[in-house]
Amino acid sequence: MSYLGRTFSLRARTYVRIGRVIVTKRFDEEIRVERDEGMPAVFEWRGRRYKVVDVIGRWRIEGRWWEDGRDREYWRVEARGGAVWDLYFDRLHDRWHMERLWD
Repeated sequence: MSYLGRTFSLRARTYVRIGRVIVTKRFDEEIRVERDEGMPAVFEWRGRRYKVVDVIGRWRIEGRWWEDGRDREYWRVEARGGAVWDLYFDRLHDRWHMERLWD
């Protein structure tokens, strides 16, 4: 097998991982968020403030999601320092949560 000009010898049941391993941790804790033009600009989690430098993605889960009637607006953001976070606004209960931290 070759990849980017390098040759690898593979045997059956051998797994090759090229590149960085991505690790996530799920928290799902309530946070405080300040918005700018509707988008998260700053959030506070565990007593520390994080400035959002980029919004990477946005999506919404609504309706009868797994029969519990969720209505959430998700934001994947990059905070100053490079960490990537998944935040969501629970529209039914009018509160923000930090769901996941990507490393």
